[in-house]
Amino acid sequence: MIIPSDIEPKSTELINFDLEAELSKIIGLDEVKDYIRSLNARLRVQKERKKLGLTVDESMTLHMIFKGNPGTGKTMVARTIAQVLYNIGVIKTNKLVETDRSLLVAGYVGQTAIQTREIFMNALDGVLFIDEAYALAQGGVSDFGKEAIDTLVKLMDDYRDRIVIVLAGYSRNMDSFLTVNPGLKSRFPNIITFENYNTGQLMQISEKFFVGKGYELDESAKIKLSDLLEDARLDPYFGNGRYVRNVYEKAVNNQAIRLSSDTDLTREDLITISGSDIGGG
Repeated sequence: MIIPSDIEPKSTELINFDLEAELSKIIGLDEVKDYIRSLNARLRVQKERKKLGLTVDESMTLHMIFKGNPGTGKTMVARTIAQVLYNIGVIKTNKLVETDRSLLVAGYVGQTAIQTREIFMNALDGVLFIDEAYALAQGGVSDFGKEAIDTLVKLMDDYRDRIVIVLAGYSRNMDSFLTVNPGLKSRFPNIITFENYNTGQLMQISEKFFVGKGYELDESAKIKLSDLLEDARLDPYFGNGRYVRNVYEKAVNNQAIRLSSDTDLTREDLITISGSDIGGG
């Protein structure tokens, strides 16, 4: 139950925070962007109501579920949300603490609760992002994942006004995860679905990635890459941005091999990725 406070942002970066400028950096994800805009608008209205002594929604809960395949920008969106919440004064810092099962769950009795609490407290007054959160519930009867879940639920209640938690993972796995603890579903009412990118969006991401690393795709590379992405995205567990990164790594390696016997390389040779360099992700 976090209501915008009168906290003034202390970071010059966030005093000048421009939400639309931040959202424009994100390719695709129109529904996710609309959610962020609506969240920003609602919290601003709540803050103004509070200033004027009007009733505010004390039951408002900001914890979120991000559902979707990997590589769809969930971590990037979580960072943007942390900036939004800090800019409005909902949380005292804009920090985002990222974690997963490997950091929360220990291998022996009593240590999981300690590790989980330590990470939780480190994220206090900010946003805690738990990737592949469903993995906490996938162990056997002697697994300590449930201890981590139970610890998180208790800490959420103890510090409900000082933290926002985002759980992320595959859609089907996250749906099952919410049934593990009876209190989870009610504590995470904001469920946002991250759809796979279409081929055009993947091409935008790819070209932006290559250019950012100092390379240019020639026309043959663009055609081959587009065909590759069109086929790859049909996989139900398609990696989206992660797949693009893998394609980039292979392309750069292939280019290096192609140029290895050339002793008189030009700038154009070194920056150009050709169709023959593009391989599978």
